[in-house]
Amino acid sequence: MHKILAVFAFLFLVACEAAPRIVGTANETAVSVEAAAADLATADVVVLGEMHGVRGVHRVHWQLIEAMHSRRPEMVIAMEMFERDVQGILLKYLGGVIDEATFLADARPWPGYDTDYRWVIEFARSNGVVVLAANAPRKLARAVAQGGIEAVAGNPHVARATTAPEDSYWDAFVDAMQGHGNMSGPGSLQRFYAAQCLKDDTMAESIVDYLEEHRGSKPLAVLICGKMHSDYGRGAVARIRSRMPSLDIRVVSCETVDDIGANVYSSQRDIGDYVIVAPDIQPPISLGNPIADEEAADAGGGGRPALGLMPDYDGEEAGVLVGMLRPGGPAEGAGLMVGDLIVELAGLPVEDVESYMDALAELQVGQRVVVKVRRGDGVHEFAVVLTSRTR
Repeated sequence: MHKILAVFAFLFLVACEAAPRIVGTANETAVSVEAAAADLATADVVVLGEMHGVRGVHRVHWQLIEAMHSRRPEMVIAMEMFERDVQGILLKYLGGVIDEATFLADARPWPGYDTDYRWVIEFARSNGVVVLAANAPRKLARAVAQGGIEAVAGNPHVARATTAPEDSYWDAFVDAMQGHGNMSGPGSLQRFYAAQCLKDDTMAESIVDYLEEHRGSKPLAVLICGKMHSDYGRGAVARIRSRMPSLDIRVVSCETVDDIGANVYSSQRDIGDYVIVAPDIQPPISLGNPIADEEAADAGGGGRPALGLMPDYDGEEAGVLVGMLRPGGPAEGAGLMVGDLIVELAGLPVEDVESYMDALAELQVGQRVVVKVRRGDGVHEFAVVLTSRTR
């Protein structure tokens, strides 16, 4: 654990005791939004790594973007949360050509859009900022996870070139996938990693292509993505650098802590240039309905979210079979049974292991979600409070 050297005024700390802090990793000093933004705005690319659904982190991202924009109004925002094939729809909404209802119906926004991402789009719309739908479409990433990179070769909605070297990023990916069995046969973990790298390369290419096309105006590019895609300069960050080595790229990571008042955090210094340290307890987000659930929940101490079950990845039907239940775990307690076929998680359709992992990645420990399963001839819904796979 690292001690944060506070430089805020005492009264400010008292008034904002539960507010997230921004820590400069170089000297482990807490800094204001304005100070961090002033530094970040001097870069070519700023990557904001998030923990999906952690509202304190989303709030600081909004503050940083607003403050950076005041210094660098020539800005482009790239988002993992929108996929390349909806770029035209996104630009139509930003330009006032279509209304919000049409945009939301056609753009496949991520769950939690109203609470987590709408502010980005509305800020861009109000300030004339271009937003890039930067990610590879899920159906194409899923095709890679199932059949290898050859399944999407030449598709205009994914990166023109992608690699999946078994380096430190691979090691981190393998660690993140622990507890998910043997996936679906020999080579499956490598295919899933190739799908992860495809997303990284697609986001990187989207940014670099835009910067190449707008060299004269030198816009500040801001990428918002899950922290797995940016921590330690891996993932999308490494792929941006490989395409344009001259760029000055800054990384902002994040973590949650049980006691924000203790002024400690655990991230390593090389995780990024700054770390947003946010309180671990917060209202959960109901992903089936993008309106915040007002019922507070215990966030449970961090870690990767899980249902407390082991999927059977060899099932032949669309969905994910429940292979084992952890005794006393949340899934068992909610009433799920071995042999149930999970077809929907937190409002997201579960077609296979890739979509199951995608859905879990967007949730947080302590969140109450609805799991929809097919059992026999019927479909049943169960409310499950997510636990942590790190325990």
